[in-house]
Amino acid sequence: MSKFDDLLQQLGTGKWNLLIVISVGYWIFQIPLHSMGAAFLTPDLTYSCRTPHEANVDIQADNETRSQCSYNVTIEGNTEEHVCSQWDFDNTTYTNTITSEFELVCEYSFLRPLVKSIYFLGAFSGSLVNGWLTDRYGRKRMLSLGTVVFSVSGNILCWLPNIHAILVVRFVMGIMHPTSVFAGYTLSMETCDPRHRSLVGILVFLPWSLSIISLGGFGYALRDWRWFVFTVSLPMLVFLPALWFMDESPRWLIVRGRHEAALRVLQRASRWNGAKLLPEEDLLALIGDVQREAHGDQRHSKPPTPGFLGFLQLVVKEVTALVRTRRMRDITLSLYFNFLMLGMVYFGLSLGGDKFGVDPFIYMVLSGVMEIPGGTVLIPIVEKLGRRLTSGVGFFITAGALLVLGVTPSGINWLVTTMAMIGKLAISAAFQVVFLHATELFPTEVRVRGLGTCIMMGHVGSMTAPFLVEGLGSIGTWLPLVVFGGASLLAGIVNLRLPETRGEPLQDTVAGLEAIGNTRKQKIPSAAKQEGREESMPLH
Repeated sequence: MSKFDDLLQQLGTGKWNLLIVISVGYWIFQIPLHSMGAAFLTPDLTYSCRTPHEANVDIQADNETRSQCSYNVTIEGNTEEHVCSQWDFDNTTYTNTITSEFELVCEYSFLRPLVKSIYFLGAFSGSLVNGWLTDRYGRKRMLSLGTVVFSVSGNILCWLPNIHAILVVRFVMGIMHPTSVFAGYTLSMETCDPRHRSLVGILVFLPWSLSIISLGGFGYALRDWRWFVFTVSLPMLVFLPALWFMDESPRWLIVRGRHEAALRVLQRASRWNGAKLLPEEDLLALIGDVQREAHGDQRHSKPPTPGFLGFLQLVVKEVTALVRTRRMRDITLSLYFNFLMLGMVYFGLSLGGDKFGVDPFIYMVLSGVMEIPGGTVLIPIVEKLGRRLTSGVGFFITAGALLVLGVTPSGINWLVTTMAMIGKLAISAAFQVVFLHATELFPTEVRVRGLGTCIMMGHVGSMTAPFLVEGLGSIGTWLPLVVFGGASLLAGIVNLRLPETRGEPLQDTVAGLEAIGNTRKQKIPSAAKQEGREESMPLH
């Protein structure tokens, strides 16, 4: 245990830690209301072309016929086809949506999935730099920036007059999503008692599932998209005053050399928690030891080149370190593929209720309920069965549940909902385990960059999900589910290449990871060696 962890144990758990953890949990509750809430903003609605005659345009026509995107007008035996410019929408389920208000149909139908996808494009963009910014400028500062911009953007969204402004604001909110969540999560982990770190790391994301459950209720009660956005955005403002009372992470302050600021934070924390710390001089000496301990891990690293060029060099160096050696490359590419599939399947199932022919509000509630076991009963299962087997079972259950729909007669909505929910339960569990597995597979020297790039691949998958649901769903409601099932099957097969990490010591360097591979290679039977086989050993 590090000296700083010893210091946190002295502080214990009290008002100082709980304020941060509860506030971050409250903030995480707000995020799905916008990331997942887009399912109620641009649903797939039944619509028909409104002809000029219905629009009270004085055209003397002998006959008019229409489809969804065009109409034919026959005048004195001559038939002309016209492109629709106005539509009538079915308002049985919703009274007003972005789809109907801005008429996102026919040639503009691509804007429906884009409203959902552009948020994840923003999240992808934010993931590129949020870790670096949080380390450079501090946890609290980036948490403040992310939450304030996200809150303001969410509260102006319902007042925007055109679709282009809506797209821009949702892109900005997407950028602030990982910025606020990453900074808040890091702040929570760096200020909680080490004895409770695992519990906090799980429970702080439980509000995400509860938010998705409540989202179904909000969508059912508020059928006008502007009132819906207004209602779910307003509670975000309640979080902002908590920023005034939060402190910066004392660990970050120590690492950055701001000892006096760290001392003030620790003294305030001790007062709030009713804990007794060392005298001020001894505490400053301990702070110095913590800084030397933290920088000791970086003593061999070369200082980066300042400026934008240095940033680019750092990015290239970090990415190539993940694929430079054989074993590291196999692990990295396998995890990239799995995160890509996880993002696509998870968000495809979460946002596709309107395309699957089921009640979208019940579907959203059940979708949230299915996520709760991933953060509770899954924990002992992972410890018993291991990471690779548990995540593999999750992938294969998802595949089986969704592929069943490919041979299911149409119109059985209860079966579609049941299979989709089984798939959501299994893919949510797989997502949790794969993230844990990736944390343990990447050596310490590349762990942050490995996880960061894996999350980026997950955002790429989430960006493609709305377009797959929209495009394939227009052919058949079962088709996107079957595609997601096939993707889960492939991810399960790729998952078998990854080594098990349960009970194994974490590797600190890529060289150490490769050394394990070389040791296993030397255990190839001598007969195989005599044949001169030099092929790589599979990662089992």
